[in-house]
Amino acid sequence: MSKPIATPLRLRTMSRDLLIFALAVAGLGIATGIHETSFNNYLSDVFSMGTSARGFLEFPRELPGLLAVFFAGALISLGLIRVAALSLALLGLGLFGLGFLSTSVPTMVVWLIIWSIGNHLFMPLEGSIAVSLAKENSIGEVLGKLGSIRLATTILGAGIIWLGFGNFLQENLSYRHTYLAAAVIAIGSVIALMHIRPLPTKGKQTKLVWRKDYKIYYWLSLLWGVRKQIFITFAPWLLVQSFDQPASIIAQLWIVTSIIGVFFRPFLGKLSDTFGERALLLGEIPITIGLFLGYAFSPFFEYGVYIVFVCFVIDSQLSALTMVRTSYVSKILENENDLAPTLAMGVSLDHVSAMIMPIFGGFLWATFGSPTLFLSAIVFILINGFFANQAVVPKDVESAAA
Repeated sequence: MSKPIATPLRLRTMSRDLLIFALAVAGLGIATGIHETSFNNYLSDVFSMGTSARGFLEFPRELPGLLAVFFAGALISLGLIRVAALSLALLGLGLFGLGFLSTSVPTMVVWLIIWSIGNHLFMPLEGSIAVSLAKENSIGEVLGKLGSIRLATTILGAGIIWLGFGNFLQENLSYRHTYLAAAVIAIGSVIALMHIRPLPTKGKQTKLVWRKDYKIYYWLSLLWGVRKQIFITFAPWLLVQSFDQPASIIAQLWIVTSIIGVFFRPFLGKLSDTFGERALLLGEIPITIGLFLGYAFSPFFEYGVYIVFVCFVIDSQLSALTMVRTSYVSKILENENDLAPTLAMGVSLDHVSAMIMPIFGGFLWATFGSPTLFLSAIVFILINGFFANQAVVPKDVESAAA
């Protein structure tokens, strides 16, 4: 028996609830773009924060990601939509507190943690709700479309900061204005979510999931935490430290990769539906090895900075494979109610390795140089390939046999 042919996902073919969810995701994207592109300047301008203090701040900021599985487990009985609305309400409250109620560094950290709880709690819920609202043969495409929408609106949020602080609004715009705008938009997403009909559940909701049958997803999540730090931490640091690239160039590079991602993510989602998740996860391995080799040896070439630019752009697109892992685990579930807590477990495992990797990687870089770090990371990619090869969806096996 062959797979059913997926029809192209257009606005007119999307269900009412999926359209509303897309609107909520769009609002979150704008709020995220405003926050992420102004946060470092906010810390420097408002609190005169130095480099060491900024580095330490990453621990409380990322800690809720490690605890995501427990937050999700404690609240899952409320239903996915209500928990998602609560998470974005916390996110919006945190943004408001950052702008209006942060009178000192300690109070700022409190509001930052509240924002982070909401942000990390929504991460597994976003994929779970999307899968629940998608038709069986279009999960990858739905995830890709939503990822594209969020990325496009994040660029819009970043554009607000770029134009606001860089041009005609500069004299009248303050961090209070920007964080208030981000908070209001986030609450708008909460209101949108509350108009989605409660998702049906079958049987008792599972609060905490740790199943042997999901071990491949757990390993892929844990290894992704290592993998993503190369992209979000060490690749930009290579541009700054080895090639003396200014912040403006990094920002432009980020915008370029984001614009490409708006079109690439839906395409990747279609590839996932067509060829299966295992094929894409395996295809990532040789490409990533090539990228890491490019990062490692770029300092030895006269025009090595352009090698890093190209690697960074490609690397950015591969980060979208998170949705492929979501699609994979959604198809191997023993119980449909396992999806949200399983994705939450993935987020927590991701953050375990993501919090350790920068320390280990920084040591390798400082002691042996950047090439050693990037070449050593290839070992983790090969291990990832071993587990990706086992990411087989039972339905695909049955279809191939038929």
